Amino acid sequence: MNDPEKEGEAATERNLADAGCSGEFVRRFIELGREGKEKEQSRMLSRHRAELLERLHEDQRRIDCLDFILYERRRRGA
Repeated sequence: MNDPEKEGEAATERNLADAGCSGEFVRRFIELGREGKEKEQSRMLSRHRAELLERLHEDQRRIDCLDFILYERRRRGA
């Protein structure tokens, strides 16, 4: 017989791993869930999301720099 709680944890673990969370993050998140600490789980998710978003913005700035160089080269006919 399948245990829905264990299946839910396994799905959450996969989802967190797919989101780039570390093994320690996943372990702590599951532990907090078992303890009923949903607010702390939400804080963890929000922090990780903010970190990912900051990385995305940094990468976008890098892309913008490359786009500017490409634009300048095309403008000069290079």
